[in-house]
Amino acid sequence: MKTIRSLSLVLFSMGLSGCSEGLKEFPCAEASGIVLCQGKPVQGAQVYFSPKMTGKTAEVGKPGFAFTDEAGRFVLSTYGSGDGAVVGPHIVRVTTSNEFPCDCIGEETRDLMDAEIVADKENEFKVELPKRTARVQKNPFDDVEEKK
Repeated sequence: MKTIRSLSLVLFSMGLSGCSEGLKEFPCAEASGIVLCQGKPVQGAQVYFSPKMTGKTAEVGKPGFAFTDEAGRFVLSTYGSGDGAVVGPHIVRVTTSNEFPCDCIGEETRDLMDAEIVADKENEFKVELPKRTARVQKNPFDDVEEKK
């Protein structure tokens, strides 16, 4: 049994080292912006810039990601802090935080806009979330106290 565990550990380690060797970094450009809900900044939102496939290659690069600050501002990071997003076309998605609710829709599965990240250019984006059309239903169990 000990031999099987040792062999599994060796194979797992080899697999990890093999994965890191093939990781390709794509060129990035700094990118930032603001997320708004009905003209007001959205705090604590998660912003995703997902590279779109172009041409015949399936290699598109790693998505850029950021959290918005109290002013709704974000600075994208892909391979390192604040390095921006992969150069090229992207689909933008935003997920809002339960900690900072707003009256707009923010779901990571909803494509909000297309964006182009250009090298050696100021890439500044305004992301406007769509207004929620139905009221958010409150969980009826939120106010129930646990009986002891």
